[in-house]
Amino acid sequence: MGVFETLKKYKWMIPIITSAERDVKRTVLKNFRLTKKNFYPEGEYKADVKNLINCMLCPNMCRFDSNSLQGAMSERMAPANKARIGYYLSVGKIDPSTKENKDFIDLMYECCNCGNCKIWCPFDFSVVSLLETVRDDINDKGLTPNYIKEQIEKLNKTHTIEDTNIFKTYEEKGIANIESDGNDDIFYYVGCETMKFPEIVKANIEILKKAGIKFSTNLDKRWCCGAPVFNTRHLDLAKEYAKQNVDLITGSGAKLVVTDCPGCADTLLNRYEKIGIKLKVKVIHILQLFKPLIEENKLIFKNQILEEFKNVVYHDPCLMSRNLNVISEPREVLKKIPGLNLFEPICNEKYTHCCGYSGTLHWANNDLAVKISQNRVSELTETGANIIITACPLCELGLEKGIEENNKEKIKIIDISELIAKVI
Repeated sequence: MGVFETLKKYKWMIPIITSAERDVKRTVLKNFRLTKKNFYPEGEYKADVKNLINCMLCPNMCRFDSNSLQGAMSERMAPANKARIGYYLSVGKIDPSTKENKDFIDLMYECCNCGNCKIWCPFDFSVVSLLETVRDDINDKGLTPNYIKEQIEKLNKTHTIEDTNIFKTYEEKGIANIESDGNDDIFYYVGCETMKFPEIVKANIEILKKAGIKFSTNLDKRWCCGAPVFNTRHLDLAKEYAKQNVDLITGSGAKLVVTDCPGCADTLLNRYEKIGIKLKVKVIHILQLFKPLIEENKLIFKNQILEEFKNVVYHDPCLMSRNLNVISEPREVLKKIPGLNLFEPICNEKYTHCCGYSGTLHWANNDLAVKISQNRVSELTETGANIIITACPLCELGLEKGIEENNKEKIKIIDISELIAKVI
């Protein structure tokens, strides 16, 4: 962050400090100077203690737009409180091994990885990353929760986040595996969560074929991108998954990877490199490919959209808008569809609110994940649209839960690829 942007974020704090009584000012400045002496403990730990301290002592403006806090309506879920507990856990001020302190361990996983806290943070960091460093210490102490261990077991068993290898059932669903001949234009990386929605995969394959693109999927060989084990900080396993996928993609000869999941795109593009494994081809969300194909008339829309898909609202997936900065593309594509009315929710683009089902939250506290989903569905349906459009399978999964809990029977949710396939 630049100097001027930093000053802009801190600007609102200056009048509060300058108007404080002399003793308060003196205490604030003294504590600032003695931060390391007062707060930095001796010993070994992996947690990012410096920024945990910054977060826990911050005025905590992000709490007013925290998806977890607004869902739980409890200060327990405030970002600064999570940072404070994380600090205490990592430096040994809380004994995490006792039964009564188990809730503190769970709190470190009750995060949906939305990154909304970073939008409001004067330090420009995300509590998502801070909690991940605390999980390193939790793992080292042998205190990984059982619900996390269950997810690791699934990955070890099927190389996906499912109990069974869902890819083997795809031929029955009319979706054939497309093998690489080592000379592809594009490698279509299908996300594990997307596999729960075969209609999305089918739509993407149909669109790619209509555009005349030579591509492969290699569904029988690709593994989970590894995002779940990055989140839980099982980085040795993450390296294993990264190497498998990088070798597979490299062997396809493709110069471009497209994926249908923002989480997969973020992992392939950004997280692999952080563990020393680089994918040397460009990675984009598949929607970013569709935009130029439409502009080049390789995909042509029908003259009139189906009546049932006339009034739609677009939900920005958190990772898509904040981590990948893909904001304008979906709107530009939707606005090109003849007869379609696009509505915007009150919180959109980089200020979007979470579906509740990303990160580790839905494993640690599914009830809270559903509540966050309900809150987001309410925001989306207040626009008057009867169709929710998104570009993330996890968002579709989460929002479906919210629709069900809110008894919104007339509201449907579909992936933007499905809509495109219906109107080209």
